[in-house]
Amino acid sequence: MKYFSSGFLLVVCMLSLGINIAKAKEVYTYGSGKFENALIISVIDTPEVPPATEPNAPEKPLIIDTLSGRKDPQNQLNFMKPDMQSEDYNFYDRKKISTPLMPRYDLDSAVYQKGFKKKEAQQKAYLENKYRYPARPKDQWELGIQGGSSLISGDIGPNWGTGWGGGFTIRKALNYFFSMRFSYLFSLIKDQELQPREDVEFDNDLNSKGAGHVDYYHTYNAIGQVTGTNDRVIFHNYKNTSHAIHLDGILNLGNVLFHKERTLVNGNLFFGIGFHMYETLMNMADKNGNPYDFDPIVQEYYALISTNASQSTIRSTIGGDLKALQDGSYSIVSHPPLKGEVKLGQYYFVPDFSVGAGLDFHVSKWVTLGLEERFIFNANSNLDGVNWQDDSHASLATHYDHYFSTMIQIKFQIGKNALEPLWWLNPMDFTYKKITDVTPDKLAKDLFKDTDEDGVPDRLDKEPNTKKGCPVDVHGVILDSDKDGIPDCDDKEPFSPPGYPIDQNGVAIIPPNPCCDMDTTGGVEPGHHPKGKGGQQYDCSKMEMPNVTFDADKYYIDPAYYSALHQVAEKLQMCPDVKMVITGQSEETTNQKYNEQLAYNRATSVADYLVEKYGISRDRFIVKYQGNKKPTTPQTPQEQKQRRKVDFTYAADGEKGESNPPAPHPGLKAGSNK
Repeated sequence: MKYFSSGFLLVVCMLSLGINIAKAKEVYTYGSGKFENALIISVIDTPEVPPATEPNAPEKPLIIDTLSGRKDPQNQLNFMKPDMQSEDYNFYDRKKISTPLMPRYDLDSAVYQKGFKKKEAQQKAYLENKYRYPARPKDQWELGIQGGSSLISGDIGPNWGTGWGGGFTIRKALNYFFSMRFSYLFSLIKDQELQPREDVEFDNDLNSKGAGHVDYYHTYNAIGQVTGTNDRVIFHNYKNTSHAIHLDGILNLGNVLFHKERTLVNGNLFFGIGFHMYETLMNMADKNGNPYDFDPIVQEYYALISTNASQSTIRSTIGGDLKALQDGSYSIVSHPPLKGEVKLGQYYFVPDFSVGAGLDFHVSKWVTLGLEERFIFNANSNLDGVNWQDDSHASLATHYDHYFSTMIQIKFQIGKNALEPLWWLNPMDFTYKKITDVTPDKLAKDLFKDTDEDGVPDRLDKEPNTKKGCPVDVHGVILDSDKDGIPDCDDKEPFSPPGYPIDQNGVAIIPPNPCCDMDTTGGVEPGHHPKGKGGQQYDCSKMEMPNVTFDADKYYIDPAYYSALHQVAEKLQMCPDVKMVITGQSEETTNQKYNEQLAYNRATSVADYLVEKYGISRDRFIVKYQGNKKPTTPQTPQEQKQRRKVDFTYAADGEKGESNPPAPHPGLKAGSNK
């Protein structure tokens, strides 16, 4: 009874501690908005930052861990931002109602089934409305280590603290409610009986001589012959060493919630089948193999009983006397009284069945603390070394011995690109989400939402952030009728004649008509070149140069810019003594080396095109590149495209540079030429 009371008290204390941890460290777990990484992170005491309503709202600061005062290294704001800025089911609105919140995970995403052909096929059918159920998502494994108290419930009354144990577990969810676990448990248990027993007559380990035996029953003469019997009263003790292996089925009880998003405390019940191997030794002989003389201690025991001494006094006195008498040598082996036992080396092999209950506290996505109680049943009465009743009954012990273990566990969830174990996720969340998503008002709002107010719904808009007031095509892409790189809404001449350079306002620069502007000096000034009949002078230094823009992360030349390059080639052919500076630019990522290499690729691709297509000498170019870091402020698609370009400028007098410079970062693959 003392053991069960102590165990219950420990469970209550752990429950209180876990609830306090859960309140102090609310675990909000959120996945990546793109779902490729699907990382889930813990947020501690999230500050009440109002959701952003403007598209260019400034970045919110990183969330601070108020317990440690350090910034969270996982930068969880990136993962929570969608819910913080959402108008529907906003993070802060939900937090006011209940915490902790359900982790952000999307069963509509096929990423969680990647690598499993059958699941991918099911997910594809679900997304195509050919099957009603999404495939089960990939979730983490759990590896645990455990340690705590072990004892044996047998003929010798169990005492708390007389044994200890430890081991490890490996667990995987089969669904949201049921999981399987492999468990290994080692235990070492010692205990001392403090009440005398008279049961040696039929116990072969205690009534015969030889290795691993001691004789408390027979008397011998000087030459070792048996001269009689003596039913001596003894105090039993034992040391039990065991190795237990089980396959457990676990039914979790805490994640099916109908009126709350999530919990951090999860109870479970489990049952297991397996076996244990054990060895039981007894300290019933001194180092010379002679039986202990328990008679003085037996007399003292009955003397204390006759004086009505308290149980604590009796236990303390008798325990001290036995400790002084015994030398600590566990040399007597306890053998099962019946034949047919399986033995592996020094250990007996016993199949068993176990049941138990546990309580888990989820302190983060990666770590869980647990408390577990296991009861192991087996058809064996030899675990504590006592196999017989008192000699007067001349029969075996009336019940089997069983193991109890109380383990404190630390469990680690393994799997970076996976959801939390399913026993921590509320399966109702997906159902409720689908129900709320089909409300008529929400459906209409999502269907006709037009963020940039260009008349094309976001669902069909290929350019959802078009500048307001600019005309767009049926796909929501801003119009550029003359394909000069300037949107019609900013172009002062949206239908410029083709083949001519344009100024910064999109107006075509048309050379003077040879019939009207004639050179009457009879000569050609430096920097001027004749064009057309009549010897007209053409000032090359004042001719506007176009630029060539590129798609994101690309350096192939869009055919739409062939006409612009044709203009550049024409001017170089008209002005044979002019050198041109070609400057590639890139602001794709925050990786400076990547941007430099991509800018180089763009500049060299344009130079190569002019050389190969028009036969212009390579030494007439000065090739440069400029890779800047990606801007931290939001940019419109048009602004982003204007930073992915190649510019042309005239080389100044005496300006020098390489026409075919080496790559800044050889071997670094930056961008695509397709």
